Order: sequence, then C-alpha cells, then structure tokens
Amino acid sequence: MIDAPQRKVRSARLLFFAVMAVSASALLGLSLVRGRSMIDMLSEVITRFVVPLNALIMFAFAVIVSLIVGVFLNFLLFELRDQQIFDRRRTEQWRANLSETTDSAHLLASARKAFADDQTIFARILLRFLGERGPEAARPASAWLAIQDEEFDRLKRNLVFLSFASVVSPALGFLGTAVGMVAAFYEISIQDSVTPADLALSIQIALITTVIGLVLKTLAMLLKTFVMHSIARREDQLYLVYQRLFER
Repeated sequence: MIDAPQRKVRSARLLFFAVMAVSASALLGLSLVRGRSMIDMLSEVITRFVVPLNALIMFAFAVIVSLIVGVFLNFLLFELRDQQIFDRRRTEQWRANLSETTDSAHLLASARKAFADDQTIFARILLRFLGERGPEAARPASAWLAIQDEEFDRLKRNLVFLSFASVVSPALGFLGTAVGMVAAFYEISIQDSVTPADLALSIQIALITTVIGLVLKTLAMLLKTFVMHSIARREDQLYLVYQRLFER
C-alpha cells in the first residue's frame, strides 16, 4: 500500500515529466510550423531582446554591488566594532568582585547585575556560560568555546550574502557574454558583409559583463576573507578574556 508521502513524490514526478513532454512538443511543433530550426529561432529571440537582457544584467550587478558594500559596512561599522564585542571597563569591574565567590548562582546574579544593559557578544556568552553552570563543568573551557561558537555563528550568517554575490556575479557575467555573442554572430549570419571592426566591437561589448562579474566575485571573496579574519581575531580575544577571568 502506497502511503501519502510516496504518492506526493510520484505525483511530483508525473507532473515534471508531463510539463517536460508538453514543452518539448510545443517547441517541436513551433519549429515544424515555421519551418526553421530551434537554434535559429532562439538566436532570433535572443537578438531581439539582447538590449533589455543586458540592461537587466547590469541592474543585477548594481544590486550586487550595493549588497556587497552594505554587508561589509554592517560588519565593519557595527558587528565587529570593539564596543559591540567587549566592554573592557565593565568586565574589569566585574572581575574585581570575582574572587569573592566561585558559586555559579552567585556569579550569575552578580553578572546579571553588572551586565544588565550590556548588549555585547561577551555579555551574552558570559551570562549563558554562568546560567548553564559552565564553571562547574568537567571541561569549562570547552563549554565556553561551544557557547562562543554558537554566538559567533549567528554573527557569520550575514556572510552568506557575500558568498551569494561571489557565486551569482560570474554566472551573470557569463550569461551576458553568452547572450551578447549569440546576438553578435546571429547579426553576422544575416548580413551580407561584416568588417573585422564590427566583429571586434560586438565581441568586446559581449565580454564586458564577464569582466564585471569576475571583478565583483573577487571583491566579494576578498571582503569575506577580511571579515572572517576579523571574526577569528575577536573569537581569540574573547577566549583570552575567559582565561583571565576563570583560569587562575
């Protein structure tokens, strides 16, 4: 007896094959009715819409540039600022009272009072560490690092936008080049005479999008590397603070 999930999978497969068969039949029928090959008709369509397609690609590049710059500035000006990571003055004041007790409950109450309005990553890690009785764990350093990794993983989620830009940019660049080359060679095929200058100009215009896409990919990867390096430095900094506080 087929259960509901299997029926859904089978229905999805049947729908996929049905759509594929209808699409192929429609294209083949259109080719037979018009008496032209599919490649010739597709080349004509691409040539007719090459200008708006390139305009859309350039608009997408503008959006990607804004995305790259926005994400990087967000990390640089907000997420990775030292004031957002670690309030040194407040931590030193709390450290001065740390020698009075080693009980997790008292430490947690003291930390909540000291860091009541503190929104830094260190304050969140410390409160979670004390709330989970990290100092009393068999391996407190591992418990601290586990919490720290979770907090910084949240910080790293926005890096997916830089990864997205580094993947999409060259893909759009190659798409623009492919569209431009198809349009250029189609125009050449329907003209009686074409000069080398016309051919060179068409190819030059077609290759511009590839250059832009590769430049944006390189920029996104460089900025992502810089941000990852900065995050690693902050992680080391907070672990050193943990060692100063709890490993005596």
